[in-house]
Amino acid sequence: MNWRQRAAALLREPLVQFLGAGLLVYVLLSGRAPDLGERRIVVNEAVVGRLAARWSDNYRRPPNPAELDGLINDYVRDQIYYREALRLGLDKDDEVVMRRMRNKMIALATSEAEAATPGDSQLQALIDKDPARYAPETKLTFNQIYLGQDSPEQRLAASRVLGKLQAGEDDRNLGQPIPVPASFSKDPASDVGSVFGDEFVGGLRRAPIGIWSGPIVSGFGLHLVRVTERTSSATPKLVDVRQAVENDWRADARRRAEGDGYKRILSGYDVVIEQPK
Repeated sequence: MNWRQRAAALLREPLVQFLGAGLLVYVLLSGRAPDLGERRIVVNEAVVGRLAARWSDNYRRPPNPAELDGLINDYVRDQIYYREALRLGLDKDDEVVMRRMRNKMIALATSEAEAATPGDSQLQALIDKDPARYAPETKLTFNQIYLGQDSPEQRLAASRVLGKLQAGEDDRNLGQPIPVPASFSKDPASDVGSVFGDEFVGGLRRAPIGIWSGPIVSGFGLHLVRVTERTSSATPKLVDVRQAVENDWRADARRRAEGDGYKRILSGYDVVIEQPK
């Protein structure tokens, strides 16, 4: 069965016959000819080809004759319901429809930016503008001793414990138990922050290397720490961070394209905002 035969079969569908009868009644009662541009649904070879290609993309095989008939039936049904919904004004003041149309307009405005490829100089300019964003993350190696909840009494106790540690006492005999490791080795600062909090990471960044110091505060309470290694963030190189920089460049290009497209469309509208009284 070719597409012409399938289209003929659609005319025998009850829904299509019902709508056709309704159209005839409308013409007879109104005395006006219908808008054939909106009422004529053409299922040609190009339409059938698109339906079959979409099926093949989804299922990795072409549709069989029965499946293709179903695709054509659904296409005609979609067209009929869509056009009738527009005729009845069901799209008016519908936030879902408006949002969908807005997204399609944005896609049109940003399609050129999506297809563009940035040059190395453009990407390097982004790195130079904010090198810290693309620099390798600082890694921390340290030991910690938990002393308990933060309080004036615990801070006095921390001073006494710190003196013992600096005098060489074994750190395993000091402090209170806590459900996190006592030692961390080359852990990214963000990982340490997810355990102890940003304030604790800030204290580690300021702590001297190789000696016990503190106390510093975490989400658990007070800690004494000994930082043995703190890698500094190196200057990022484009070859190492190209994908991240290109993602940022493309996101910025989309924002600019959308903004420029909106401004061009807005210039053709007269917007009146009435303030409530």
